[in-house]
Amino acid sequence: MRWALLALLAALALPAPAAAQRTISLSGSTSALPLVADLAYFYGREHRRAPRFDLVGGGTMAGLTDTKRRIVDGGMISRALRPDDPPGLVLTPFALSAVCLVTNADNPVPGVGRAQMQDLLAGRLTHWSQVPGSPRTDAIIPVTYAPGAGARTVFDSVFVDAATLIAYAPRVFRTAVQVRDFVRATPAAWGYVDAAFRRGLHTMRYEGVPCTRATVAGGAYPASRPFGIVTRGRPRGELARFLRWVRTSRKAKKVIATRYIPLSRSGQ
Repeated sequence: MRWALLALLAALALPAPAAAQRTISLSGSTSALPLVADLAYFYGREHRRAPRFDLVGGGTMAGLTDTKRRIVDGGMISRALRPDDPPGLVLTPFALSAVCLVTNADNPVPGVGRAQMQDLLAGRLTHWSQVPGSPRTDAIIPVTYAPGAGARTVFDSVFVDAATLIAYAPRVFRTAVQVRDFVRATPAAWGYVDAAFRRGLHTMRYEGVPCTRATVAGGAYPASRPFGIVTRGRPRGELARFLRWVRTSRKAKKVIATRYIPLSRSGQ
């Protein structure tokens, strides 16, 4: 009895075990990831008991698939949901961006029209001497993303006509950073990147419309895209609280505005 009492007193004297830290796991778009990481940081600054964030890239399609398979709590995506995406997923958008057409800074092509774009994709335009406004005459080096990337999906849906027979042979990369760095280092290259990754590149107009914050917000530029988190059904628990903060907090809107156009609860 005496030993039992001593054991009980000893147990009460020990410090209580620390509560297990909660974790929000997200995978997906490499373009959205830096923004989500910044938002997670400031969320932690404003909430004393904020959860830990486990963020992994892999691309929009990976985020969708991982979410559907319950590998992660949510998927970071950089486009709208499509009918052929895994069923049962709900998108909570919080930022608006765009896919911009870009060339090397030393090749400031003013812009291209829809017909010229189809000629580029069909392999009928092969040298810069065929493109009005280019100071170059050498072969065009096109760049694209791997299938499933958010930017690739937006590009295909906006800039590619269904009747165009794709015959060009672009260099294929997985991330916006890789595309940006290649175009920046290759004078004859052209491609497309998210608006936040075009620093150091020349941005072309499309059908006379520049890729700017004003034209994206106003709807004049056609290749806009949402950034957001997909979940299995409506967001719940810690992730729901985080997303509510992202869409309502003045601090979150300031963080988003450094790169993109913030979206509120209503999507405006």
